[in-house]
Amino acid sequence: MRISDFIARAVTQRRALVWCCVAALAVTCIAILVTSLRLDSDVLNVLPGSFRSVQGLKIYDRDFAQTRELTFALLCGPGDVDKLEDFASVFAERLRQQPWCTRVLAGSPIATPDGIRDLQSIAVPLLLNLEPNVFNQTMSVLQPQKIRDRLQRLHQQIKAGSPRPEFELSFDPLGLIAPALKPFAESTAIEEEQPLTSPDRTMRVFLAVTNQRSISAFDCQRLMRRVNAFRATAREGWSGGPLEILITGRSAYVAEISLSMRYDILATLATSVLLVGSIFFVGFHRWLPLFGMGFSLLLSCLVALTLGLLIFGRLSMVSVGFCAILVGLGVDFAILTFGRYQQARTDGESHHQAIATSIAKLGRAIFFGALTTAVGFLALVLSGSMGFSQLGVLIAIGIFVAGLFMCSIVFLFVRERQPPVRHDWIFEVVRKYVRWSVRRPAPILIFSSAFLLLLTAIGFSPIPPLHFEASARSLEPKNSRASLALQKIMQKMPMRWEPVLAIVRASNAQQLHDHWQKIAAHWRDLQAASKIKSFSAPAALCLSPSSMQKNREELSTINFRAARETLEQTLDAEGFSRDSFAPAFT
Repeated sequence: MRISDFIARAVTQRRALVWCCVAALAVTCIAILVTSLRLDSDVLNVLPGSFRSVQGLKIYDRDFAQTRELTFALLCGPGDVDKLEDFASVFAERLRQQPWCTRVLAGSPIATPDGIRDLQSIAVPLLLNLEPNVFNQTMSVLQPQKIRDRLQRLHQQIKAGSPRPEFELSFDPLGLIAPALKPFAESTAIEEEQPLTSPDRTMRVFLAVTNQRSISAFDCQRLMRRVNAFRATAREGWSGGPLEILITGRSAYVAEISLSMRYDILATLATSVLLVGSIFFVGFHRWLPLFGMGFSLLLSCLVALTLGLLIFGRLSMVSVGFCAILVGLGVDFAILTFGRYQQARTDGESHHQAIATSIAKLGRAIFFGALTTAVGFLALVLSGSMGFSQLGVLIAIGIFVAGLFMCSIVFLFVRERQPPVRHDWIFEVVRKYVRWSVRRPAPILIFSSAFLLLLTAIGFSPIPPLHFEASARSLEPKNSRASLALQKIMQKMPMRWEPVLAIVRASNAQQLHDHWQKIAAHWRDLQAASKIKSFSAPAALCLSPSSMQKNREELSTINFRAARETLEQTLDAEGFSRDSFAPAFT
């Protein structure tokens, strides 16, 4: 028995059994998708994963807290710069009070009490991390005579009316914190190289670290809903002209891109189904076969998603957009098979015979057509991008399965009692065109050749110019609020943005310290040669176990009791309050 006869007999005489198999397949696919489907919304997976720059960005997203940082900017008119200066502190305080915000940087860390406490808290490990010779020189300030000389000098400066000694004594009573922070300050000059205020004072920037668990699409969307609610009320108390609140950052981008992708997928899929269904109905004037075509395409999508999930374990949101492409490709098979069925019925064949004829005449062509199309889309696996690789595999599976379903399941929706079409105007038009083109091929060849030459000339001519967009920003949604905010901030403060990130991996802490010391020294040479403008390196924060061990051993040789007694005696002699020097005794 031929395969076409077997399928025709199954869909006409074993309809209940076929429906049970279809229902079992659909239920199995839905169960697997509901229990196991996880959508990957990381936009970096759209980029080639073999690129070291992309791998570095993924490490940055996964392991560093800066990816959870949002940038807020207040933009006012030139006449409201003084009001903006006063309102900035109010805005920063409101931002700190938000439950989703863990830290706000609104200026130099040393300008706030919290910043001073943070700097003092990291001073001890940074002090121990100094080079042994620098550490010995720094600890020499604890010699009794140097303690007396320093406090006497600062006392005289205070009497002279200088405000700096008071700040120095409150921040660094013993003179140990400043040398410890010196390597850190040299590589993180925030206000000099990364200002928080624009030169014309019309923009103030605030950096906020959020407490979101991850940068997944759903977490970013949840965070941005709360952030936008804060933005709606953040202008309260502002008495000047128009005040624009700009927000950008990785979370803002991910939230906008994921929402845009979801909208694009649904809109494209709905549009494809509507257009394809309209064309099918115009051509055949049948509702039930149209519904059968849609059902077969939906089942093809379910099967492709299920197999793709079993292959990859997680599917990208970009790859899920294959459904719209599958609708446009799979409908061709339905039109061919149903059109051939209609022709067979018009020729007087029975329902069973017409199905067998349609499958026998077109089944082989549809099978190999679906196979070649699937192989073509499988070439996307070589792109190196996980998102496009999944897209190619899903389309390949879906189009192949759609070809099989259009030669079988779609006939379940064709009624036997449906009368054959007696007059097909589309067929009549096509038949007349083919007959005319065969009899007089010259006009068709001349017209098509001229049209091809015209298109070729336009394609190779410099007018109009052909531009290829190679920037990753082309993946951003149109009219992205986060992108527009970043553009405005860069216009006001271009030196603050677009840094080059360097990530260093090491097998242990000492190796990491040594690597960063060499890198920082090399970058200083490049900066001195004017090859780079500036850099910020964590070299001072990479602790050296070797140096810290040597410095701890050196601490045992210091007479802390004598230093304490000298400090107490000098404070009493100079008239200082011991309460102001409490950090020096702890």
